[in-house]
Amino acid sequence: MALTPTPETNSTPTRHIAILGGTFDPVHWGHLKPALELADQFGWERIHLLPTCAPPHRAQPQVLNTHRLGMLDAAAQVDERLRVDDWELKQGLPSRTLPTLKHYRQTCADACLYFIIGTDSLLTLREWLHWERLFDYANFVVMPRPGYALSDCRAEITKLLKERQVSAEDFPGGVGKIYLADCQQIDISATELRATLAEQEHCPEVLPEPVWNYIREHNLYRIDANKAAALNN
Repeated sequence: MALTPTPETNSTPTRHIAILGGTFDPVHWGHLKPALELADQFGWERIHLLPTCAPPHRAQPQVLNTHRLGMLDAAAQVDERLRVDDWELKQGLPSRTLPTLKHYRQTCADACLYFIIGTDSLLTLREWLHWERLFDYANFVVMPRPGYALSDCRAEITKLLKERQVSAEDFPGGVGKIYLADCQQIDISATELRATLAEQEHCPEVLPEPVWNYIREHNLYRIDANKAAALNN
């Protein structure tokens, strides 16, 4: 196996693009605010919101892919740097990070890529397919997640951090670096949020208003709508 390149520090790409994947069922401020905060900090030109297709490590989405995309389109109205990308959905296969990063490397050859994950994902990174090769294509941003601590990392991940973790000053540019973000943790349970939306009459604080408007317009997460869907299956 070829050795993974060490982090580069002298690259001067013309663009800085972040990738934020997720189930987005629904998309909420817990996804968006930390990413936008980092975009301000590092001058990211775009943040690609990438809904997963049949995520291999999570429960399957409750709503149709068309509605997940619709909610993301609505969320993108809050900031011009947010872009919705349905590439993984179009593949029709369980989402894997390596093909995704290869795709972005090919289509954004002049850009420095930043892949956003949470501490929960970092702790299980060694279970990802070809995880050691991911750092050939992008820098990684690790967002804090309530209930997950770096002290719980296994030996391989502790070694990875020792080799690749950098400060905010050294993070922009290059490839293969890891930055542990110091963003405000927004503790939002998607399961609890969906249950709340089943009977909610006003926009919750955790949702951008355009997303709430889309949910109401299409009667998503409502108890009566869920029962009707069950009867039709």
